[in-house]
Amino acid sequence: MSQIRLNTKQKEAVQYDGGDLLIIAGAGTGKTAVITQRIVHIIKKELAKPSEILALTFTEKASFEMKERVDIEMEYGYDEPWISTFHSFCDRILREEGYNIGLDGNYSLMSKAQEYIFLRKHVYELPLKTLLPKGNNAKFLNDLINHFSRLQDEDVSTEDYIKYAKSLPNKTKEEKLEYQKYKELSETYKKYSELKIEKSKIDFGDLIVLTLKLFRERPNILEKYRKQFKYILVDEFQDTNYTQNVLINTVKDGRRQKLTVVGDDDQAIYKFRGAAISNILQFKKIYPDAKEIVLTENYRSKQEILDSAYTLIKHNNPNRLEVTEKIEKKLIAKSVFKDNDKAVSLMVASNEVSEAEKISNEILKITGYESNGDILERTQVYDKSGQSALIDLGKDSMYDFNDVAILIRAHSHGDAIVQALRNAGIPYKLGGSRGLYFRPEIQNIISFLRILVDYSNEIAMYKLLSMNIWNLSVREYIEINKLARLEKTTLFEELEKLWSVKLGSDEIKDLKNVNSKIVERIFDAKAIAGISNLLLIIDESLKKIKDGRPIIEIVYDFIKNSGYIDSFLKEESSENIFAVSNIQKFFELIKQYEKDNSDTNIYEYVDYLNYCIEIGESPIVDQSEMEEFNGVNILTVHGAKGLEFPVVFLVDLVSQRFPAQNRGDAIPIPESLIKETYDTTMSNAEAHLGEERRLFYVGATRAKEKLYLTAAKYYGDAKTGKKPSIFLNEILDEKVIEDFEKIEKEKNIGVISIENYEPLVPKDMKVDLMRSFSYSQLRTYEECPRKYEYSYILKVPQKPSSVLSFGITIHNTLRDFYTILKRSKEGLEGMYKAPTLKDLLEIYDKSWISTGYESTKQEKGRKKEGKIVLEKYFENMYSEKQNPIRLEESFSVHFGDSMFNGKIDRIDRVKGNEVCIVDYKTGKEKSDANIKNDLQLPLYAVFTEAKFGFKVVEAKYVFIESLKEVSVDISDMRRNLAKEKLLGAIDSIRAKNFKPTPNSFLCSFCDYNSVCEFAEI
Repeated sequence: MSQIRLNTKQKEAVQYDGGDLLIIAGAGTGKTAVITQRIVHIIKKELAKPSEILALTFTEKASFEMKERVDIEMEYGYDEPWISTFHSFCDRILREEGYNIGLDGNYSLMSKAQEYIFLRKHVYELPLKTLLPKGNNAKFLNDLINHFSRLQDEDVSTEDYIKYAKSLPNKTKEEKLEYQKYKELSETYKKYSELKIEKSKIDFGDLIVLTLKLFRERPNILEKYRKQFKYILVDEFQDTNYTQNVLINTVKDGRRQKLTVVGDDDQAIYKFRGAAISNILQFKKIYPDAKEIVLTENYRSKQEILDSAYTLIKHNNPNRLEVTEKIEKKLIAKSVFKDNDKAVSLMVASNEVSEAEKISNEILKITGYESNGDILERTQVYDKSGQSALIDLGKDSMYDFNDVAILIRAHSHGDAIVQALRNAGIPYKLGGSRGLYFRPEIQNIISFLRILVDYSNEIAMYKLLSMNIWNLSVREYIEINKLARLEKTTLFEELEKLWSVKLGSDEIKDLKNVNSKIVERIFDAKAIAGISNLLLIIDESLKKIKDGRPIIEIVYDFIKNSGYIDSFLKEESSENIFAVSNIQKFFELIKQYEKDNSDTNIYEYVDYLNYCIEIGESPIVDQSEMEEFNGVNILTVHGAKGLEFPVVFLVDLVSQRFPAQNRGDAIPIPESLIKETYDTTMSNAEAHLGEERRLFYVGATRAKEKLYLTAAKYYGDAKTGKKPSIFLNEILDEKVIEDFEKIEKEKNIGVISIENYEPLVPKDMKVDLMRSFSYSQLRTYEECPRKYEYSYILKVPQKPSSVLSFGITIHNTLRDFYTILKRSKEGLEGMYKAPTLKDLLEIYDKSWISTGYESTKQEKGRKKEGKIVLEKYFENMYSEKQNPIRLEESFSVHFGDSMFNGKIDRIDRVKGNEVCIVDYKTGKEKSDANIKNDLQLPLYAVFTEAKFGFKVVEAKYVFIESLKEVSVDISDMRRNLAKEKLLGAIDSIRAKNFKPTPNSFLCSFCDYNSVCEFAEI
């Protein structure tokens, strides 16, 4: 049994038995020790049997740790109390009692990804008439799931939602649109809830909602549990949502049970997950007789850090317990520190690269490695995964690299820092990452599985061939890819042809003895052996699929026979051990999937994986295997909750980065349905700022001895300097604007400069980059140079898209339709009459492209919508007075040393030699700002005049689906700007400047996000 020393307030909280109790536990005050010791005290003093204690936590990890701590304190053989997460508690009840409300006790509990797939499968059974997107509905379905989840968080029943929708006014045009929107949403919420019960599937939100339904409709069952529990304890109470609080208050019955909640309103940082800070702020309104005990003795940080953090968080007054309950929450440091250096420091740099370099130099300094001229030569070492490590780490210093944490607000903010640490040879480890499916060692296996179910997936094939175990160079990949494109075949089929095999067939020759001059010309001996082995493995795997062998067997044979697992075992390192551990976890997940889905197959499993990745649901990676690895910790502030480090760097402290911009729900809940009662006088902006301030406070209080606050004046390619974060002024209690104003803008602003960024294509490899160029290439390069490198240099094909197929269908339809009009105006002996609506729809049917649609239902629905769109177009946008003289006119014009190619949808004669160029757009209408910045039509105006000799006096976009024409500025100034941008892009591409510019929104829609290590998903 362990001996835990408690201070006076902790002891009072543990031993209190007068009734309900609110423990306000500040950062580092021993909250976990108090709640576990309270459970032990209740049991040992025989105030209740273990089975009469209910303790609720938020994560399985927290639940496990609490059980473990209680177990250590107790004698062998004692009965265990009910210690679990909210969801596990409700799951236990529903499995036993759910039949009372018509719920099958053997229901399947769906993760968010499984919920997404279930919704997608039944989407056409839902009453969605106007809201379902015309193209890819993936984002909408994900937004819909989030919307339903938020309704569950607020305890909004299907009946409540339908009642609200029916109460809306329905007279004006705007009112009718709003009425229809919420009519569809509420009816869909009801239908979806019914479908889940019907199919014996529920989600995590349902666990709470259905348990409440059970208790409300079956009072006898509620009474059973009220009698069972004498003590109820809730950890991290500030993170409960409204519905979870309702559950607590429902099980709690007057004075019969004693309720203890532990939390800290200043550490409430999960509003985005539905957490309601009002629960802790208003606890005393529900339980006015509850005892309040405030823990303020901090056993983690220096007083200077605590004082600075307190100065910051006071700016959230009056919406803090310190004000509403008139208590003292200022933390008092109890730990003794030898180091008397300044604990809180500000570092301001010119740009993010300089900021990252200052951070790395400071880390070298405090760990005993002073930065000097030959630091790179002396320290820079990388393993195969790109992880860096210092040579000769043996030295005597106050801190190890493991003692240092760099806390970022968002994953994308770590790129420059990682690069700087690599350059300085500082070892590091990324925590709070996007999850298991995004780990490189797992992405390779997923690419293999994708190829087995769809050999035309060229992106997966590129990822697979890029694995080092096949010994294929970039040069060899480009050669084989070029050959495949010339022969209009896939890479998979091209390899089959070169090796003279048909993979998966019954009879196959010895693949390792290939006899082909083309193969010998393209590949060296090692690559031939590697590709031969890959093809053999694929062949064996396809046969196993045909025989119905388990997925786990196919994956095991792949990692074993390919030498993939051995590649991590050759050299023992923390990173390699970590990778093997992740592969093992992936195996366990496949086993569990096959156990839960006995009638599944590899096709359904890959579909499941794809949607997990698409919506960002990925199993958490356990970083505990990396704890012994002496590297700097890089993690998000949210991911650092509950952790502590001797040294903390809070970085990127400028406006719009920290605090981050406020992003509301894509489908917000109507305000009248939100039951959380916070401060109604606060605006959304003020509430968001308060949440961000609490997050900053959490980050600052992770530091034990040193807290560095860092910022840069310029980020990315910004022309204007950033303003310092408001939180800098607050935590330092002084204006820091002068520190920013004296910083001069330095050159080479950017996360990864051309000097230290290696393109995918080797620098010594000659590639004809600029034989031809188009506007789509310019747009791709501006969007992300890395994407351009994948698409136009490596020429990795993009996956088929229903949006692209529909766009091409409409373009081809209008081309053929206006061709009839053009010929009728040319008067070819009366052979052609002006086209009719019937002509338009017949052309549409003939032009239809089926590629890229997720299902036959989606394709039929989209085709029907397209027909309606064209009918409206004919009625509102078409006129026999239109005078098209060129249609789908392709051009090639010399531009510097390059050839610029393009295609103009329509050229209409205005008068004489003056023309208007028209470009069709399908999908969502562009914003005025996007149109103003768009340079496509100014460029096309330049080249139309150069190629055809017309004078372009007008240019416009025609948005087919919204029936709008928008004129575009093609003035000389816009044309010159377009030419400058084009020349600048060409020069950068010639210099092989393909530095990535990740963006969470663009990356989520990029076809290459599964192969690009910089992608933000």
